Amino acid sequence: MEKKRFWNYENKLTLIFFFVIGFVFFDRLSINYLFPMISVDLGLNYTQLGLLGAALALTWSISGPLGGFISDKVKSKKVMLAILVLAFSIISLLHGLAQTFAMLFVLRLLMGIVEGPLIPQTQSILAIESSERRKGFNLGFTMNTSNALFGSILAPILIVALATKFDWHTAFYLTIIPGILLSFAILKGVKNPDPTKFHSMHTTKSTEKVKVKDVLKHRNIWLSIVVFSLVMTTLMAFQIFAPTYLVQAKGLSSTTMSLVMASFGVGYAIFGFLIPTLSERTGRKPASAVSGLLLILVPLSIVFVDSIPLMMILLFIGSAGSGVIGMSMSVIPVESVPLQYSGLAIGLTIGIGELVGGFLNPMINGALADMYGIQTPLYVAAAAGLVAFIFTLFFKETAPSKVNQTQESVVNTSVSVQP
Repeated sequence: MEKKRFWNYENKLTLIFFFVIGFVFFDRLSINYLFPMISVDLGLNYTQLGLLGAALALTWSISGPLGGFISDKVKSKKVMLAILVLAFSIISLLHGLAQTFAMLFVLRLLMGIVEGPLIPQTQSILAIESSERRKGFNLGFTMNTSNALFGSILAPILIVALATKFDWHTAFYLTIIPGILLSFAILKGVKNPDPTKFHSMHTTKSTEKVKVKDVLKHRNIWLSIVVFSLVMTTLMAFQIFAPTYLVQAKGLSSTTMSLVMASFGVGYAIFGFLIPTLSERTGRKPASAVSGLLLILVPLSIVFVDSIPLMMILLFIGSAGSGVIGMSMSVIPVESVPLQYSGLAIGLTIGIGELVGGFLNPMINGALADMYGIQTPLYVAAAAGLVAFIFTLFFKETAPSKVNQTQESVVNTSVSVQP
C-alpha cells in the first residue's frame, strides 16, 4: 500500500523530468570536457571554445522564451517534449561526425534551438502538477540535482572515459541511446495538464489579474533575470573554461581533471535540491543570498588552490551556489506570477540569462583568454558571482510558508486594532 502511494503521478513525473533535464545538460556540457582532445585534433583556440558555448546559448536564449510561450498554448505538451528530446539527441550524435570548427558551430546552434524550450515546458508542467509542500523540492530536484548529476558528475567522468578508451567522436555517437529511451518514457508516462486543474490552481494562487505584457513588471521577475544572468556568467565561465585551464595551465591529466570537476557536481547534486527544499522553511530570499555568496568560491578555488584534495573540497562547498541558480531560474519566477504565466516567466528568465551569461559571456571570455590567459574568465566568474549575491538581497519573499505567515500577521494586526 505504501509503495502504491509513493509511486503516484507526481513522483513519476518528477523522475521522468529528472532524467530529461539531466540528459539535456549532459549533452550540453560534454563538449567542454572533451575540448582538450577536440582542440588538439581540430586545432582550435580559446576564442573558438567560447564561441561554441556562445552558439548554443544564443539559440537557447531565443527558443527558451518562445518555447515557454508555446508551452502555455500548445495542446499536447508531451508530444512536443518527446520530439524535442529525440531531436537534440540526434544533433548530439552528429557532433561525432564533425571535422571542422564550422560544423561544430552549426550543430551547437541547432542544439540550442531544440533544447531551449525543454526547461520552461518541464518546469511549468511540474509546477502545475506538484503539491504545495513539494514544489520547491520537485523543481530543485529536477532542475539542479539532475543538472549536477548528469552534467557535472556523469558527463566529465563518463564522456572522458569513453573518449579516452575510444575517441571523442564515438563518445558523441553513444548519446543517441538515452535520447530514444527518454522520448518513449515521455509518451508513455507524461499526461497533458488538466485545463480545469490548471485554472483552478491559478485562482487559488493569485488574486491579481496579470496580462502577459505585465509579467516583467513584477520585481522578482526582473531581479530573477539579473541574478540568473550573473550566476549563469559564473557557472558557464567555470564549466566552459575550467576543464581546459586545469589541463593546459595546471598540467592535470584528463582523468584527474574529470574528477576535480565531478567534485563540484557531487555538491551540486546534493545542494541543488537541498537548498530549495530548506527554503520552504527559511524563505527563498535568505537561501538565495547564502547560496549566491558561496558560489564565488567555485572559480576562485580553481585559480588560487594547487592542492587537488583542497580544491575538490572547496568546489564541493562552493557548489551550494547551485541553490541560487535554481531559485532564480524557476522557483521564484513561478511563485511570483499566476501559474498560467509560469512558462513565460521561466522562459524569459532563462532566455535573457542565456543571452547574457551563456552567449555574450563565453564569447567575450574566450577572446580575453587568448589575450590575457586562460585564467581570465575565472576572474570574471568570481566578479559576476559577487554582484549576483548583492542583487539577491532585494528579492521579495515568495515561499508559501513565509507569505502565509505575513498575511496572517497582517490580518491579526488589523483585527486587534478594530474598536
